[in-house]
Amino acid sequence: MNIRDLEYFYHLYRLHSFTAVSKHCRVSQPTVSYAIKRLEDHFACHLFVKDPSHRNVAFTHQGDIVAKHAEAILTELSVLSKEIHRSIHAKAKIGFPPIIRARVLAQLLEKNQDLSILSEMEFSTEGSLELLQQLISGDLDFSLVASLHPLEHPKLTTHELYKSPFYILVSESHKFADKEVICFKDVLEERFILLNEGHVHMEAFNILNEGYQNQAVSFLELSDLPTIGQLVEKNLGISLITDVTQFESMDKLVKIPLEDDEQLDFHVSYAYLKGTPLSNEVETFKTLLDKIT
Repeated sequence: MNIRDLEYFYHLYRLHSFTAVSKHCRVSQPTVSYAIKRLEDHFACHLFVKDPSHRNVAFTHQGDIVAKHAEAILTELSVLSKEIHRSIHAKAKIGFPPIIRARVLAQLLEKNQDLSILSEMEFSTEGSLELLQQLISGDLDFSLVASLHPLEHPKLTTHELYKSPFYILVSESHKFADKEVICFKDVLEERFILLNEGHVHMEAFNILNEGYQNQAVSFLELSDLPTIGQLVEKNLGISLITDVTQFESMDKLVKIPLEDDEQLDFHVSYAYLKGTPLSNEVETFKTLLDKIT
């Protein structure tokens, strides 16, 4: 069986048009037709039925089955190609979100760990949601990831390092600064300054907000934690945040715990694709991370 034949069939399944597949793959329509015919001969069954009046195709049950497995095979081949390319031409690529990186490195340094291995890696610093997708698609060898629940995924090996609660973050001059605990309904009319899409903080905000018919408004969304801290410190808004080392030197910030029935946790784990052998450098890095659990 030819992998290219599977690729053409999968695109036909998505696009429902030989013309569209021909344009997408930059080949002639007969090339696509011959590829599908070879698959039908291989499996000894019809995979589709053509509708002459509409020039579209309808797929048989067997066609549905082949398309499902073709997607999995093509995805796995893409991941394989990326892993092989990185193993030959590049450093191991690690997902390491800034909000996690600062705390993890601080803890390792407190334990006097040798961090020289980090110079042998390339780091990707997007938010956890983006890094998780990159990891699953094979664009990363290993990643630290934040989630609102213990991380589980059928394609990943995961290990939780720590968790911490979310807080409402305000300036010491804010009217709520003296509160020992707060309910989300108390801050519905406040101006929220949040980490942007791609971070689980936005997901946490949306979950809490949905409980109050989305009355709260995201006033400003940023990717830069220090800037968020500075704006909140000047009482230009409030934030929903977890424990971060970037704010420890900002003594005019106040963290207020959410009430127990609204409390969400920030789970931090490392993850990598199941069945994928890790390089020596990544294994060393993983061993370092295990020392902070």
